[in-house]
Amino acid sequence: MPYDAEATRARIMEAATAEFAERGIDGARVDRIAERAEANKASIYSYFGNKEQLFAAVLERQMGELIEAIHIDPRRVPEFAGELFDHYRAHPELLRLLLNEAQYYGAEHSSEDPVRIGHYRVKTDALAAGQRSGHVTADLPPSHLLMLLLGTVAWYYAVPQVARALLGDADDPEVVAAYRASAVEAVRRIVTPPGRTPEPGSPVPGAAEPRARS
Repeated sequence: MPYDAEATRARIMEAATAEFAERGIDGARVDRIAERAEANKASIYSYFGNKEQLFAAVLERQMGELIEAIHIDPRRVPEFAGELFDHYRAHPELLRLLLNEAQYYGAEHSSEDPVRIGHYRVKTDALAAGQRSGHVTADLPPSHLLMLLLGTVAWYYAVPQVARALLGDADDPEVVAAYRASAVEAVRRIVTPPGRTPEPGSPVPGAAEPRARS
């Protein structure tokens, strides 16, 4: 069978995503990635360069998929929060990779990345457009609103041990649905301008104090 370079690259990317998400940049090993991908180490170095470059390629792909999948409509910011929550649920490795990046490189690593900056600029521009149209509160800067939104949505999957301590079985579909609804409602209240009645959202299941599970 002829060698399929694209298939090999795809296997390496999948294997590297899992390895970095599980072990971080420091703990990841190229030989384990090669074994997972059923490839040799030489092909990894040939296609991607060193381990740090491979991590950058993995994170770039993950961010690209997020950018393509989720868009902010200035009139539907709470719904965007729910869609983002769903994306993190389907791809929890993205948050692990971002945490690994921060731990390994520090806060300044991505501050001059044009792709990353452009990604966030699109979202803050959408929030600013919502402020001009009266759908989003103008009491807070768009960048602050975006940070609040991301924190509300992402923390559930970024620190699953905290979610489990507070909510019980954080993998239980009922618990997930209840927190998703609460996050969407929280974002709705954050972004709604003062004096404007929030557009009705879905009822929040499990809005009472969640039961803790041992």
